[in-house]
Amino acid sequence: MHVKKETPISALVEAFLLYWAFFIPGISLPSPSATFIPFDTARELSRIFFYNIPVVALLIFILWRENKNLLSSKFVVNRHSIFWSFINFILILASALSIALFAQYILPAYKPPLIQAPQTTAAWFVMVIGSFATAYLEEIFFRLYLLHRFDTAGIPSMAGNLLSILLFSLCHLYEGPLGTLNAAIASLCFTLIYRRAKSIHSPAWAHGLYNVLAFAFGI
Repeated sequence: MHVKKETPISALVEAFLLYWAFFIPGISLPSPSATFIPFDTARELSRIFFYNIPVVALLIFILWRENKNLLSSKFVVNRHSIFWSFINFILILASALSIALFAQYILPAYKPPLIQAPQTTAAWFVMVIGSFATAYLEEIFFRLYLLHRFDTAGIPSMAGNLLSILLFSLCHLYEGPLGTLNAAIASLCFTLIYRRAKSIHSPAWAHGLYNVLAFAFGI
């Protein structure tokens, strides 16, 4: 049976259909009345098992079916990936703290919603698992999958990087203008580190740890 080779157009169509299915439904503008975001353990567990895990599994299956060597090379763990993960985390933490200081002293009226920290040991455990599950989902899609799709479609690396950053930032519109700016800068760091380290773990570990700190300290 003859299998038709995938074209650049079909690669882009697949990528944007997946973005539409998995991320566009969650995009929303900030709500002025939202001043407090509670941590819901049951809702977080539901998101992990019925969203994060299935989406990650589907993306890995798509990439595995297309190029097994790509997956094995991008999931390598070594000193190189650990080093760049540390650098990545320092960069996004510095960015978040700088934006927070800017908001405090330059825009004192700007009050982003407060994020509630988990209240029990079990909730903390779920939060940590959920933080890293979400980080891996987003990094596998926006870095591993999406950049690979753009590369195979013949899109220049710079344009592909910018498009990935834009699509990631749109998912954080609910955080308001400064939150979206922070997401854009973080996405830039994730993208550059991923391109440099060539390992999905480097941005994913930094992303997951940042998510944990966001819940723990409301950054």
